[in-house]
Formats: sequence, C-alpha cells, structure tokens
Amino acid sequence: MATPQSLAADDPRAVLGNRKMTFAQYRVIAICVLVNMIDGYDILAISLAGSSLKTAWGLSDAALGTLLAMHLVGMAAGALAVSPVADQWGRRPAVLACLVLMSIGMGVCSGSDAYWQMVAGRLVTGLGIGGMTSTVGMLALEYAHFKRREFTASVVASAYPVGTIIGALVAAAALDSFDWRAIFWVGALLSALLFPLAFLFMSESLDFLLGRQPKNALKATNKVLRRMGIPEIAQLPPKPEGSADAVLKEIRQPLHVKELLKLFLAHALNMFGWYFIIQWAPPLIAETSGDPVLGANYSQYFSYGGIIGGMTAGYLCGLFGTRQIMWTTMIGMGALIALFGLYVDNATVILVLAPFVGAALFGSATANWLTIAFAFPPQLRATGLGFATTAGRIGAVGGPWVGGRLLDSRASGEVDLGLFSFDATMTIASVCAIIAVSSVLSAITFSRARKWETQA
Repeated sequence: MATPQSLAADDPRAVLGNRKMTFAQYRVIAICVLVNMIDGYDILAISLAGSSLKTAWGLSDAALGTLLAMHLVGMAAGALAVSPVADQWGRRPAVLACLVLMSIGMGVCSGSDAYWQMVAGRLVTGLGIGGMTSTVGMLALEYAHFKRREFTASVVASAYPVGTIIGALVAAAALDSFDWRAIFWVGALLSALLFPLAFLFMSESLDFLLGRQPKNALKATNKVLRRMGIPEIAQLPPKPEGSADAVLKEIRQPLHVKELLKLFLAHALNMFGWYFIIQWAPPLIAETSGDPVLGANYSQYFSYGGIIGGMTAGYLCGLFGTRQIMWTTMIGMGALIALFGLYVDNATVILVLAPFVGAALFGSATANWLTIAFAFPPQLRATGLGFATTAGRIGAVGGPWVGGRLLDSRASGEVDLGLFSFDATMTIASVCAIIAVSSVLSAITFSRARKWETQA
C-alpha cells in the first residue's frame, strides 16, 4: 500500500513529500485556504442576516430555526454525494463543482423574495460546503511536505473562523448601508471570483491519480509533474492492494465498514458538544447578563481563539502524534464546556474563557479530522471523511436540540425529550456538565481508530 513509509524514493509522491516546498505546492494550498475561508463566510451568512430576515418577512422563531438548519441538511447531503466523486473522479473537479454550487446557492439567497426560495438557496449552498469540507483540507495535506501535513491541514481548517470574522465585518457594513441581501451577494461574488483561480492553478492530487489510476492517469500525472517541477514517469506504479475500480464497492469491504461505524459514532458525539456550545453560548450569555453585546464579544474572542487553537493543534499533531493531541483537545473541550456553565453569569470570566473554548473546539476539529483522514488509504480518504462527517451532522443537530430541551426545564420543571420525559429542573451548569460528557465519550471512541500508514 502506498504510504509515506512504503513509497519508493523515485515515486513522484515521495519526491513531492520529501523535498523543500515549492511555489507551485504553496499555490495549491493557498487556494484551499481561500476556499475554506469562503466556507466559513457562507455558513455564517444566514445567522448574520437572520434577525433582519425575521423582521422583513415576519418569520416565527420556528420558521427561522428551520432556515438556520437548512445548510446543515445540505452539508450532510453534500458530504455524502460529493466525497465519493472526489475519490472516483478527482479532487479538482469536486472542488470546482462545489464552488459553483456555493455561488449559485448564495446568489439564490440574495435574490429571494419568498421563504422557500431562501430555503432552497441555503440547501444548495450547504451542498457545496458539505462537499468542500471533505476535499480541500485533504488536497492541501496531499500537497504538503510529509513533515508538515498535519500543520497544513490545520491552516486550512483555521481559515474557517477567519471567514466568520470577515462575514461579521461585511454584515455590519451591509446592514448599515444596504440590507441583508448584500451579505449573500458578497458570498456569491467571492465564490465566483475564486472559481477561475482554482480552475487555472489548482492541480489534481498525485495521491488520487496514482492511487485510483483513472482513465488517462499517466498523461494527467505527467501534466501535474511538469507543473510541480518533478521528472515525468514512463509508467504508473502498481495499484494499491485491495483497491477496486468503484469507490463505493471498495468502501464496502468489511475492514473499512468496521472503521466507518466506529468513526460515525466518534464524530457524532464530538459534534453533539461542539454545536451545543457554538449555538447556545451567545444567547445564554445574553440571557444571564441582559447584554446582547456581551454575547457578540464572546463570539469574537471565541473566533480568535479558534484560529490560533486550530493551527497550534495541527503543528503539535506533527510533533507528538494525532492521538495525543486529540485526547488533549477533546478533554479540554469537555472541561471548558462544563466551566462555561459554571461561570456563564460572570462577564469577566466568560470573556477570559472564550478564546480557550474556541481553541479547544477548533483544535479538536483539526485532530479529529486528521484522525479520520489517516484511518483510510489515500484513494478512500475523501469518501471516509465525507461519510464520517455526515454522521457528525446528526450530533450537530442533536446537541443544540437536546440542550434546548434540558434548558427548557428551568421554566417548565420537566425534561421532555420526545420519546420520554421526567420531572426535573436543571441549571445551566448541570446542562453543560451533561453535554460535556459527550466530548469524553468521543475521545474514547476516536482513540480506537486505526492509522492506515502504520499498516504498510
């Protein structure tokens, strides 16, 4: 099997991964960073426009909640549909297709005059974002130096909170001088402008070309090698042991199915706590302090911490190993969620905690993404990532929903979880403590994931 340890010295992948990074490699990675930055902007767009939309269209809280969830539905569908495309037909066409979907979706949102038009626009936007989630970080990883792959993937992941910060700045200007439509127009324009840049300068992955070996793989490989300044090859290396012509046929092999099920559970548990604290922190802070601005300040400090934490975790994964950093960030995430609940009514403490919460969340996201990516051979990385992250969407929806039901017991004196209910009155601290357990369970499950490269 083709891994960094098993590649022959003259294999193009070994040459690319062992030599000093060149401008052509940095260019591919830079495009991946820009793409993920736009992802962050597009995801946040509906939240930034939500209040204005609610007023302009007279939406109920339930209707707005459905609208806010549509991109998550689209992301789940996009991860399932686009990830196999990236492994079957290539990373590059998958990225280009997702940019088109994101631009169309944001364009539809900007021109919407009716609720269901906006729902459709967010769904299409989510399709593009979901497919991109499992593709761009992996492409950057595959173009990085072998000793910098973890850090490179974390730089791409950390572009997401940068996009959310840019989104907040654009929204402030747009809502002050124009209206909510400008937020979506800017997002559509960013994706549209990035498309020709990616079309011209984003090279196909050598791991895909030499691992999957699609039609005309030798010609396509040599085209990439010329661009990267690597000697051309006369013939393709042997295909990886156990590979199949069809991605979905290969991923159904028992050894991969077993790993997928394990990672489904681990990622769903992770996203349960992740999305609870992201979505509930600002309103809980505003509620306990009576100051909505404090919630906004918390979100800003949280994003700064996320940028630093994500990149730091990636760097440390390369030094100490992905599993060790996964444990550190996941246990830290659980502890910080619990601390948030204890000090939510203390403005000074909560602002001090904010960057650490962001660092733990995005650090854990980086470590967990790498854990999933390294659990599969290169020709199945996108599919494994896509399927596992789709399962995470279940947790992404479940965390805020369960958290909301638990928090509602403060007023009703009853916890109603649909299938069962019981009398109880929970505090914010007790709810956060319960949610924090999911992070510990996720870490335990992730720790049992295989690392494919050690099995060469």
